[in-house]
Order: sequence, then C-alpha cells, then structure tokens
Amino acid sequence: MQLNASIDASSTTRIAIVDILRAVALFGIIINHAAMSFVAGPLPDPHFNQFSSLDTIVNDLAELLTFGKFFAIFSFLFGLSFAIQLDNSTRKGTGFSGRFAWRLMILLAIGFVHSLFFSGDVLMIYALLGLLLIPCRNMKSKTLIVLGLLFTLNIPGLLLGMATVSAPPPNAEQRQTAAQFQQYFEERTKEQYRIKQSGTIGEVLKMNATDSMLNKALFMVFTGRLWITFGFFLLGLWAGRVILFANTQENRRLFRQLLLWSGIAAVIFSVIHILYPTSFEQQEPTLANVLAHLAFNVQQTTLAAFILASVTLIYWRRSTYALFPKLAETGKMGLTTYLMQSVFGLVMFFGVGFGLLGKVGVAASVASAIIFFVLQIFFAHWWLQRFKMGPFEWLWRSLTYFKLQPNVRSEVSTA
Repeated sequence: MQLNASIDASSTTRIAIVDILRAVALFGIIINHAAMSFVAGPLPDPHFNQFSSLDTIVNDLAELLTFGKFFAIFSFLFGLSFAIQLDNSTRKGTGFSGRFAWRLMILLAIGFVHSLFFSGDVLMIYALLGLLLIPCRNMKSKTLIVLGLLFTLNIPGLLLGMATVSAPPPNAEQRQTAAQFQQYFEERTKEQYRIKQSGTIGEVLKMNATDSMLNKALFMVFTGRLWITFGFFLLGLWAGRVILFANTQENRRLFRQLLLWSGIAAVIFSVIHILYPTSFEQQEPTLANVLAHLAFNVQQTTLAAFILASVTLIYWRRSTYALFPKLAETGKMGLTTYLMQSVFGLVMFFGVGFGLLGKVGVAASVASAIIFFVLQIFFAHWWLQRFKMGPFEWLWRSLTYFKLQPNVRSEVSTA
C-alpha cells in the first residue's frame, strides 16, 4: 500500500506512473465502496440502495467495471513496490528482509486499528501476505509469472469448486447443519446492518473486532480473493524485477499487446458474466456456478490489465497532461488517501455520522464519492506543497526507523 515506489521517501528516483496508477486504483476503490455504501459485508437484499432505474444502472456498471479490478491494480502495485524497495536496498548494500518485515508489522497494526472502524480494510491482508513475498524474492521470473497467473485467475478456487461439485450429495444431518448455519448467518447479517445504520461507536468497534473479522476471513478464502491478491503481488514483483514501467520501445510494444489482448478478453468475459451472472452469496455447488465464477475471475484480471495498460500508454504519450501530476501526488499519499476514504464512508453513511445508509441510492452515493476523491486530489497537492510525505506515510516511516522523520519542506529562497 502506498506503498511508496521507494522505501526512501527522499529518493529522487520515484516512478511517476506508479504513483499515477495508485491514484487511479484508489479512485476505482472508492467508487466500489460507495456503490455499497461502505457496508463491506453482506447486504440486506440483492437490490440494496436501488431506488430508481438510474441506481440499478449505476450499481450494475460499478459491479461490472470496478468490483475487484482496482484492488487488483492496488495489489499489483504492492508487489511492484516490494521489488523496487528490494532493488534499492541491494544497490545500497543495506539489509532488506528484516526492515521490510518490520514495516509490514507496522502496517498490520495500522490495518488493525483501521479495521475496527471499517470492516473492508485490506491493510491487514496486505501485511500478512506481504511476508510471503520475502521468500519469493529469489524465484525465477517464469515461476513468478506462472504462479501469479494461476493465483490471479483463481485456479485453486476452480479446483476446489470442481471437487465440491463431484463430492457426494450431503446427507440429511449435513443439510440440517447447513440450514442452521444459514439462519444464524442471516440473523447476524441483519444485526451487523443495524449497527452500521444506527449503532453506537462502541457497537461498531465490537462488531468489527468479532463478526466482521470472521466474515472477511471467510470471504477471502471462499471467494479466492486471498490467493488472487497474492497472485497480483507476484506479478508486481516480476514487473519490478524486469523494470516493466521504464519507458522503452520494448515495454511500449509489450503494453500495446497487453492492451489489445486484455481488452478483447475483457469484452468477451464481460459478456459472459452479464449472460451468466454470479454472486458471492451461498449457491448450489453446480458446474455452471463454478464456471461462472471462473469467467468473472478472468474478467476481473483482464479488465484490470486493460486499465493498467491504458493509463500507462497514455502517460507515456502525454506525460505532461495537467491531470497526471495531480494524480501522482494523490498516489504518493496512497496510504493517507485510502484511510481518509474510510473516514468519508464512516461519516457519511454510518449511524455514528450522518446515518445515510439505506437512505440514498447508489447513483448519489457514487457521485458523492467522486466529489470526495476530487477533493482528495486538491488536498494532496496542498499538503505536498508543504510537506514531503503524507501524514500516515510520515507516521509509517517514523515508526520504521524509531525516529521522527523530517517532513516539513524548507522554504525556497527568493534571493
């Protein structure tokens, strides 16, 4: 996560396109969260917050175009940042593994506090999975690509689904147990929604420390998001190793090919997903459902690749375009930007804030999120005119080195 392009915040070798892509990912993430009013958990009904045909259209587009895609890019950039930090450390001849592991422990602590307020936190997942990157740093490039693709396409989930389909049908006792669990799950879902809609801050903290933690763990495992995330880590590690984001003729050719083929695949699998929709709600373990999930996983991966290739090629062609420097600043403050989006969601939708959960439609929620992100762009520009790092980036770095880091920019002399 922010995961700066270099562990040294004072480095002059930051890769601007990485910060820009991080900002683009954060833009998609806040839209995805806002479409679900930051519930980040089971919704009370399939047509949640769809009060008009416009709400339904915006909801369907948000699901098709943002769900999982921008978190995929975010995860890819985490692996890329790991590779850049590893390269910087190697060139300087300094220790890497211990400091990186310590940085992840700090991120884990930040993520835990964040998760107490917002159940959709990914920082804890990133911190724990990030530890697995350390032993993977010496893997061959081909191994990283193969494993990365196998995980991002959720092949482990496909194999598990196939095994479930071919398993003997449940007996009466197993069906009864499943029905009881489903009833308990639905009751807890209603209670969690009540707490988010009108509960006290104490109830929110208790819920997120218990039920929401379990829900997230189950979601990450049974949807395959756990290994999908790690798969993108591995692909990011490979991309950093081969310096994929250097603006060279070879890389431009590679990105044009990626743009073409990922675009074609994304269109095909988007159509398949529209014709054969799937959801993460409990479904009968049929071959059709398993294949529908596979199609959606392919759609997520290929559309994420298309977005990444598009932004990169546009930047290389028009790097001076006025929006890019502002996006780079927003991406440079990625951790702060991400955490502030959760503050926005908590204040706007939850009962501890304005309590608009269930009262505004998807279209209005998404529109408000876009406005907030624009404000974040202006805030990042204002802040970085005065400071070298975002507030949470500064905190993270200070804790890493056990020392308060200089952050205020010196005034430029006019003499």
